[in-house]
Amino acid sequence: MARKIITNDFFIEEVKKTAELLGRPPVGRSEYQYRYLASQRFGSWQRFLEEAGLHGQAEPSEGIEIRNRYIAEVHKIVDVLNRVPRSSDFDDMREVKYYFKSLSGLLEAAGLEKMSNGYWSKKFKEEEI
Repeated sequence: MARKIITNDFFIEEVKKTAELLGRPPVGRSEYQYRYLASQRFGSWQRFLEEAGLHGQAEPSEGIEIRNRYIAEVHKIVDVLNRVPRSSDFDDMREVKYYFKSLSGLLEAAGLEKMSNGYWSKKFKEEEI
């Protein structure tokens, strides 16, 4: 039985289709079954995404509505649960990381205050109030 050769163009077409469905580039193998192979073929996952014309992080002007929804969710968690949000509070941390780079990036964007000990306060910065 002959082995099927997967071309670079195939990898790129597939990742673009997946990114369109997700609204962002896939990050894990569960989202893109060829992640390991594409990373090997292109030298790294980041290089592969660049070759496909995709970015691992959102541009600052990208997804304003999505960013605002996450920021509102942070405010709601603080108001209702009276605590700082945790990663388990969000349905898709991969999306949070795509738009904010990390949970800390989201908390900062939402106006929470980071204390000197590195923990986040459930109080918002003065200018956010």
